Amino acid sequence: MNHSCIQRVNRLLRDGRRRLRSGRKALAGLRLVTGSPAADADCLASSIGYALLQSLDAPAGTFVLPWVPIPRAELALRPEVLLLARRAGLAVRCLACAEDFAPERLESGGGREPELILVDSDGAWLPADARRRIVEVLDHHPGARRPAEAPGARWTVEAVGSACTLVTERLLARDPGLLDAGLALLLLGPILLDTVLFASAVERTTPRDRQAAARLAAVAGVGEAELYVELLSARQELPGLGSPELLRRDYKGGEAGGLRYGISSSPVSLRRWRDRDPAPEQAAIRFREERGLDLLLVMIAYEEPGAGGFRRELGVAAGRHTGILTDFLRQEGLRLRELSAAGAAVRWFSQEAVEISRKKLEPRLRAWLEGPRG
Repeated sequence: MNHSCIQRVNRLLRDGRRRLRSGRKALAGLRLVTGSPAADADCLASSIGYALLQSLDAPAGTFVLPWVPIPRAELALRPEVLLLARRAGLAVRCLACAEDFAPERLESGGGREPELILVDSDGAWLPADARRRIVEVLDHHPGARRPAEAPGARWTVEAVGSACTLVTERLLARDPGLLDAGLALLLLGPILLDTVLFASAVERTTPRDRQAAARLAAVAGVGEAELYVELLSARQELPGLGSPELLRRDYKGGEAGGLRYGISSSPVSLRRWRDRDPAPEQAAIRFREERGLDLLLVMIAYEEPGAGGFRRELGVAAGRHTGILTDFLRQEGLRLRELSAAGAAVRWFSQEAVEISRKKLEPRLRAWLEGPRG
């Protein structure tokens, strides 16, 4: 497998580690490229691919660094991400992570402010002091919002299934030779996962996703279905993970209408979850309380090829807001079928509208919270 381009990425990562150890002055001209704290395969791969592109076109004296905004230890909760990265030849040990620095605390070097580029995220999770450093957003989420602190930032939000599709298109437009087998594999995996191997039922796939995936698969020399099954298996097994880890491994939060909300995404079915923990409800309540959330949704998405294919389940842990939140979810067409007992502190549902993902639901939830709720 040809890894010349992924080796160029690894040089970026190693140079970043060296500079981080050399102190603040070595970070002069820093341009960070990052995703969101969900740190899923799409976030990681798209930010790395876009960092490579930025490193080629950045002004002289600019130091481009991909940054993973979670603690390094948390990567172990994402086995499909680690599997993909290692198969691609990525130097995972050299990734800059949350414990290395916080972007809002970085100081100017040589009179130049550190810059921040967001990929697969609008940066809403960042502190205001970090958001003012945003110079570009490249996203595919329909509810993405321009950062008020950075009105001059370049803004691109396009409706495709994966941020890796957007990055792939830009790499191909710049120079098709930038895609070697390693980088192509790294970018292909998230497209397959995010579109559920182009499943029509989930309504995520666009022709652009299919075209990007076909180009990447040809360069990587792998079969799309084969890679998807391998990554899906790694994501759904998650050996040794209990409820706290399942809740935090793919979590996004925000605030709207004076209420704090969070949405955890899990690839483990409720039935298999209960095999690990007979009382996931207690863990969900504790998770919500520890984070000071008013509303917590647990969105479960998994695939059972022998039992109906792709499925979704939904948990609602919202205290006194549970009733009105559940009414809102029903009005949004999730087609919920109750699985929990009447009066349960956490209500579980089968979500028959499998096409409604967190990506689609979060902007609707935020708009509802900001409007009159009756």
